[in-house]
Amino acid sequence: MDITHQTSTDHPVVRHVMPSYALRWLRLGWRDMKRAPADTLFYGAVFVAMGYFLSYYFSAAPEVVISLATLFLLAGPFLAIGLYDLARQIEAFDGQGRPSLLHSMSAWRGNIQAFSLYAVLLAVVVFAWFRVSLLMFALFYETAALPSVGDIVNNAFLPENFSFLLAYFGTGLLFALVVFASSVVAIPMMLDKEADTITAVVNSFQAVYKNLLTMVVWAAMIVLLTAIGFATLYIGLIVTVPLIGLASWHAYRDLVSYQ
Repeated sequence: MDITHQTSTDHPVVRHVMPSYALRWLRLGWRDMKRAPADTLFYGAVFVAMGYFLSYYFSAAPEVVISLATLFLLAGPFLAIGLYDLARQIEAFDGQGRPSLLHSMSAWRGNIQAFSLYAVLLAVVVFAWFRVSLLMFALFYETAALPSVGDIVNNAFLPENFSFLLAYFGTGLLFALVVFASSVVAIPMMLDKEADTITAVVNSFQAVYKNLLTMVVWAAMIVLLTAIGFATLYIGLIVTVPLIGLASWHAYRDLVSYQ
């Protein structure tokens, strides 16, 4: 059984939902995980492997190691296209068929122009964050060589380093919030309706603006689940990443309707 990809010229309408909907999205995401455990855990395993690979590869670059968590937050929505497609398939089949992992892995091809442009924009943001990260180290650590990760952790809470922590994590939070606001419904919309990048991103910002408190709660849940994944030496990501991705599809369904 397969699903038919449909395009739509219907006008998207952003709806207001209560903060309690964030828990509903997690419940629906967990339900979808139970309906396709092997497929969803495959994507989780990919993120676990990415975590170990990046940590190992950049172990000699402390400014990149510290930026790793932000990179996951920035790139996560785009990398989760496959999970969105699995959620879409589960929704379409309604228990009458099994989702296709192979279909989800090539789902981006249905709207390749929009996804490609978004990927370029995301790459620009990630590159800008890395450059800002380097600038932070250059401004606050006036040494010939960059400090080691151990030195940063050991001295993180010294009074003289508070300004660095505030500037570094404050800037990282700003970048993450911009990407979150621009992607929370944009990527599912590009997948679901073959919307162009600009239309999808504009509607995503509108969704955040119209549901500010709900989006704060949802973003906090995403950060918490991601932190749990990192705190378990990436192993927890095998569950938390698919849960976030599947739940995000249901967030899109509740936040956007079409007329």
